Amino acid sequence: MTEAFEVAAAVARARAAQGAWGALSSRARARRLVALRRVLIERLDEIVEVVHAETGKPRLEGLAHEVLIIANLLRTYERRAPALLASRPVGSGLLITKSGTKYYEPYGVVGIISPWNFPFSLPAIPTVSALFAGNAVVLKPSEVTPRSGAMVGELVRQALPEFPDLVQVIEGAGDVGAALVAAPVDKLVFIGSEATGRRIMRDAAETLTPVLMELGSNDVAIVCEDANVERAAAGIVWGAVANAGQVCMATERALVAQAVYDPFVAAVRRELAALRLGRGPDADVGPLIAPAQRAVLDGIVADAEQHGAKVERPGGAAGDGLYPPTLILDSSEAMLFHRTEAFGPLLPVLAVPDDAAAVRIARAGGFGLNASIWTRSRRRAERIAAALPTGSVMVNDVLANFGMSQLPYGGVGRSGFGRLQGDEGLLEFVRVKAVATTRIRFRREPFWFPYRARTYRAARRLLGAWFAPGLAAKLRALFSTDPGGRA
Repeated sequence: MTEAFEVAAAVARARAAQGAWGALSSRARARRLVALRRVLIERLDEIVEVVHAETGKPRLEGLAHEVLIIANLLRTYERRAPALLASRPVGSGLLITKSGTKYYEPYGVVGIISPWNFPFSLPAIPTVSALFAGNAVVLKPSEVTPRSGAMVGELVRQALPEFPDLVQVIEGAGDVGAALVAAPVDKLVFIGSEATGRRIMRDAAETLTPVLMELGSNDVAIVCEDANVERAAAGIVWGAVANAGQVCMATERALVAQAVYDPFVAAVRRELAALRLGRGPDADVGPLIAPAQRAVLDGIVADAEQHGAKVERPGGAAGDGLYPPTLILDSSEAMLFHRTEAFGPLLPVLAVPDDAAAVRIARAGGFGLNASIWTRSRRRAERIAAALPTGSVMVNDVLANFGMSQLPYGGVGRSGFGRLQGDEGLLEFVRVKAVATTRIRFRREPFWFPYRARTYRAARRLLGAWFAPGLAAKLRALFSTDPGGRA
């Protein structure tokens, strides 16, 4: 069991290592981190096996959702980070004797608390981003899947042997996470439940430590009457059941236009009936990673049944830690699944009269991580996307946007704040420093003491000329003798 003093020692080691790493240019760091991508690919089979052993998820999901995501992110930042993090001049506006420059500096030590559902990629994403930005990392992986998280630190040490303390991994339960929040880190990243996120925010407030949070969600799929119903059903089932539904971006509700509700439900039944559950190499759906999640899912299903829903399990019953993919029909807005995150293979389907009703239902729960829209009309998709208060939207597919590392990922409302991936995700891990310089020096600046009436009049004319909308107006303002700017 890791003690609080050991957490503090890990932070101290990371801070000592960060100085030399942060002193490198962003281009030099990017060159060195090419080795991390190389090591990742060399050991990808080992990573997949460790993830499979700890979670039971199918190996293809381990390959695609854990390794591919990180390889793509590394390559993206290898190309983007040097230019994005380079210092850059900015205009000085009316203050023409000055010049300004923005500098991007690392925070120092970033603390990361990661979950068990994607035990390698979710800790690796902020770790990679923090490293490109010049930070050191102290990572606490989930106690449910510690080995997968520890591999992140192993790969970095192998890729950067001259910086062996740059990524520290500390193992343990919630008390270790609390010790990391209380430790002198410079920024925190938390990926997990809303309830734990609220506690972390309260504790981080004591030290005014900035926090990035990706919390729970209750994502919707909106199926319009012009959608390709077969494709929508296949995609939404995958979005609801991939990783046994233990995905932050999982489709937790399908809001389907009344005109296509019946054929959509029929197609969903066929898709669910064809799924293969198990732990073997040909399984489509693996087990629940955290056994306690079964009670949460059973409670949501029981609530739906008490409110009159029809519950179907087209694939039959399941055992050995597996939870049967569950279809919930005849749903209503009163049911619990609208207000909470299921985090399991449940798919409630609601019929809606129009797009406006679907948007209203989607907005009601206060979550805002992701959504999918199924329509043949690009204009319609854009209109619906603009009305949804979510961090991201996928059109005619699900989950794939998370694999696009150039796009930022994160939520709004109850789903958290801050961004991972994309340019925005890299800039989350730097402080911006503004430096202004005087290019032309006078003995005294015009706005220094003493204040004089003639200075005011001259400044008034200059301001009127500078900000007037057209050339004639600028000239009138510049040569006006009236303090109000009238010629």
